[in-house]
Amino acid sequence: MEHPILYQSFRKYINLSVKDYLDLEPKLVHKTLDKNEYLIREGQIIRHLPFINDGLMANYRLDENGDIHVIQIRWTGWWLGDIYSFFSGKPSSFNIRAYQPTELLMINHDTFDFMTREYPIYERYFRIAIQHSYINTLNQVFNLHSQSAEERYLELVKNYPTLLDDIPHYLIASFLSIKPQSLSRIRKKHKNDGR
Repeated sequence: MEHPILYQSFRKYINLSVKDYLDLEPKLVHKTLDKNEYLIREGQIIRHLPFINDGLMANYRLDENGDIHVIQIRWTGWWLGDIYSFFSGKPSSFNIRAYQPTELLMINHDTFDFMTREYPIYERYFRIAIQHSYINTLNQVFNLHSQSAEERYLELVKNYPTLLDDIPHYLIASFLSIKPQSLSRIRKKHKNDGR
């Protein structure tokens, strides 16, 4: 098994045998991105479902003033793409960029069709994963309205302790929906406890 992190990601939601997983591995598309390299830019069509085997990425949109609005920050062991663009064949509304050297394992349409046709358990995986992603998105929106900026910051740092070292702080501020100055104040307040 070349990619145990991907296998464990599948096993999180389905009872996938090693044999069935090994039938998928040779069909994966490998891609590496340098720090600050884009996987896709707004207006392009995404043709793969990318799994982050190692690295850190974010997707964001730019508004009419050119301000960045970070939608997701994902790291090793997570998927990060645009499933709407992938399944519809329509241009993406997002920019997806690596913020450290990143290794991706990607599934194209042919491989996705093979997986779900030959091993229907993969269809179950993607259904459950999309449901969880939807719930996480709802929770993220709810937290924007119900938690303080400090609570959102502390939760993010708890989930990814080295994030402040790995990604520009203005992107973290955007993800938390706060001004960079507010992030600096919160960080200063929690500096003594290692956050």
